[in-house]
Amino acid sequence: MNMHDKMAKELFDNKSLKALSYLIEHGRELEFEYDKKICFLSKDNSSGFVSIWIEKKEQYFDSMEQLIEKAEINNVSFEKLWKESELNILY
Repeated sequence: MNMHDKMAKELFDNKSLKALSYLIEHGRELEFEYDKKICFLSKDNSSGFVSIWIEKKEQYFDSMEQLIEKAEINNVSFEKLWKESELNILY
């Protein structure tokens, strides 16, 4: 099993923020659901921005660390909503 596969397993088994950061920073994308809203995480390799889309509204940040610390959905911090989210697809 390669590193990406190990991190993907850790992400889906434990909802690890470390695994999430690693995977997004290395070009993977994630679709998940929170409060019946579809959310999408990705990184634009040309600009270096990491973004989270929530129902066609984008928030973007310089890094996954900033996204985890500053992103919000309906005034709920990313760290809190992450615990309550359901992971769907890792691209």
